[in-house]
Amino acid sequence: MKKIVFGLTAVLALSLTALSLAGCGSSPKSGGVASAPIGRGLSGVPSFVNDAYLNASEDVLIGIGTYKIGNDTSKMGTGKTFAETRARADISRQLQTLVKNMVNDYTATSELDPSAAVSFQENITQTLSKSDLKGAKVVKMDTDDSGLLWLVMEYSRSAAAAEVDQAASAAKLAVPAAAAFNALDRMNTAFDKEAGGGPVPVSD
Repeated sequence: MKKIVFGLTAVLALSLTALSLAGCGSSPKSGGVASAPIGRGLSGVPSFVNDAYLNASEDVLIGIGTYKIGNDTSKMGTGKTFAETRARADISRQLQTLVKNMVNDYTATSELDPSAAVSFQENITQTLSKSDLKGAKVVKMDTDDSGLLWLVMEYSRSAAAAEVDQAASAAKLAVPAAAAFNALDRMNTAFDKEAGGGPVPVSD
């Protein structure tokens, strides 16, 4: 398996955290987390979530979302919507962490002013926070014995690279000093460092 684990990648809202988020109309937010090294299972989750993680295709980010539906099956549609939103937020947080590390690495090897680096990172992060993560797909959805709906979402390496590259391009307009920042190359470096995968395909 070469699923990417950037420190807190495969971040999970654990059962206790998920229960605290389960109120109607509550917005997604981070809470307790669990992570797993490459090639290992996740702790504190139902077996079907763990299996989906372990059987995921190579070079993907994994997002986990939850919603409490209890025994009321009429909440399944609403539950899926909320769980999917939370899974996307999970992936978005991973991308933002990745960008932060990429900008830090870039700043350390360039003459980019620290204040410009902060502005550059904030611009990328702001763009990513508004992204709908086109291409993300639900690969597993089921409830556990307590009536908690779990949803597993995958976001491919190439889609993540394209998303960050687009956000970086927009950020360069606001921070011209970061014009030399090559998002695709740095994404490849980051993914290869964690997973040993091949390059992200880039077409002209």
